[in-house]
Amino acid sequence: MTPNDSRTTRLAFAGASALTVLTWYALPDAVRSRGARVVIKVGLLGVTGAGVAMMPQVFPEARDLKAPPRLDLPAPAGAALAVGAAVLATAGTIWGEKAVYARGERLRARGVRCAHTPAAAVLALATGTALLVDWSKLARRVAG
Repeated sequence: MTPNDSRTTRLAFAGASALTVLTWYALPDAVRSRGARVVIKVGLLGVTGAGVAMMPQVFPEARDLKAPPRLDLPAPAGAALAVGAAVLATAGTIWGEKAVYARGERLRARGVRCAHTPAAAVLALATGTALLVDWSKLARRVAG
């Protein structure tokens, strides 16, 4: 494999993404200062932003996927739908983040060492796995 090989690129991207997720969720086990965690997480958001910018190079086959048929909605209804979806996605993300953190803190209160790390490892493995799946091939197979 060469460094420009798409498989190598995808493996590196999946590994970096999984490591970022692991660091994000396991951080309370390594850094107790909330302020320090905020600073580190801002850096991790920068890494995530760089990863999002790299996605067209990592997943070039995604350009070939056809968009689903558009809904014929009036502009205000489409805007309301988009805003509603964004609000639901944001609320769900915040709820999920708080739930994962609270679970880790409950385990820590019971005396479990590295209480946040097991959930962090599961989320990191799920992230890495999802990024290794060839979604365009799967979509073509499902579409028939």
